[in-house]
Amino acid sequence: MRKLLHRLRYGREKWHFQQTELQELTENFPNPARGWYQIHTFQVEQEPDFAQLEWCLDRTDTLTLVIIDIGAYKEQNLSRECLKRISSILEFFKDNQYDIILRVVYDHDGNAIEREPFFFQQVLSHLRQLGDILDQFADNVFVYQGMLVGNWGEMHTSRFLSEEKLEQMAEVLRYYKCEQTYLAVRRPVYWRMLHLNQAGGELHCPDGMGLFDDGIFGSETHLGTFGVKAKEDAGWGESWCRADELVFERQLSGFTPNGGEVVYDEEFAKSLTPEAVLEEIRQMQITYLNKVYDGRMLDIWRRWKCPVPGVWADKSLYDYVGAHLGYRFMVKRVSVTPKRDSHSNCLVEFEVENTGFAGFYQDADIFLEYRTLDGEYRQTVLDSKLRGWQSGEKRQYTCELEVCSTALFLTAVRKQGGTRILFAHSSDAEGRVLLGRLSLDE
Repeated sequence: MRKLLHRLRYGREKWHFQQTELQELTENFPNPARGWYQIHTFQVEQEPDFAQLEWCLDRTDTLTLVIIDIGAYKEQNLSRECLKRISSILEFFKDNQYDIILRVVYDHDGNAIEREPFFFQQVLSHLRQLGDILDQFADNVFVYQGMLVGNWGEMHTSRFLSEEKLEQMAEVLRYYKCEQTYLAVRRPVYWRMLHLNQAGGELHCPDGMGLFDDGIFGSETHLGTFGVKAKEDAGWGESWCRADELVFERQLSGFTPNGGEVVYDEEFAKSLTPEAVLEEIRQMQITYLNKVYDGRMLDIWRRWKCPVPGVWADKSLYDYVGAHLGYRFMVKRVSVTPKRDSHSNCLVEFEVENTGFAGFYQDADIFLEYRTLDGEYRQTVLDSKLRGWQSGEKRQYTCELEVCSTALFLTAVRKQGGTRILFAHSSDAEGRVLLGRLSLDE
């Protein structure tokens, strides 16, 4: 009845829409599952000092890399106390609202050969024990890196990196991990060794396994991440040269997040320019980077002027990279027009672009919100499938709305935890971006 009376009163009256100026802000918005991170390292046999750790947290970050060293248990299963301790560590970061990149290792000093188990079956047993924890924290562990082995858990300098052993370790992780958690291996060739059935075909990623790279810009090969042979001369099970591996990473990162650390090398750094750095990060589709290591390379980025024109012209390359790690949503166009064959409804149309380096890898909703005359906010779901929104992709939305005097807002919310996703524009305290105001003419 209320709608009918509204249509009778206002149906044939004129109205207009005043759009808000949607200028891009040069902020690094604290959006979930993307951005800079710091490392927090724990030894499983020691009780963490959470009170002290509280002071070390950077509240501007939404991600953290948690490294847990289990080398003290290399010849035995993790005790109940150890497993409880690992859970308490993850619970701490969950309570402090971080998305977790988790890496459990036998070594964090570069001595994996000495600290790894003698028998491979012990490695598999540890992975199974950790699998239960992955299941328990499925909503909080964004990426699980590595497979326990290698120096610093980076899958090199280990006796357990044969194709057969890699497959066995991967199968354990695939079995236990949930859809929300991604896996990551250290080198593209390891991914190919674990996906032999995709050789020569179109790339896909049903197991949610991606890459992490802790040697970015450390050399031409990213410190051994890449090889030197062209793809045509190597083959599926060998490392490829930098150019071919970057193409591969761009394809794979359309499905899974990629990230790691940048490394300074004096000679190789001389070949880099701001433009070259941005191009490579875009190709890799980087979602997360260490904000502390390597400070020498990051300081260069702070000194370099951003080569992107417009609002970024006076910013540093570091500022631009930080703001564009992962996804970054911008409203590009808004219009409100009368609906054909209707006196009382209008069509709200707008376009949103992901201008970040990488895609969006989680489940979320995007809404049109409007405020009623009594001050309440109401929502219309525009898209519930934000997962898979690629870097550079534009999406168009249309929503039918009854004409009334109201403010129109755009919001996005991650389904895990109901976390707001901020757009690259001014927003209110609830993360709402004002698109404009719809008004009935007096």
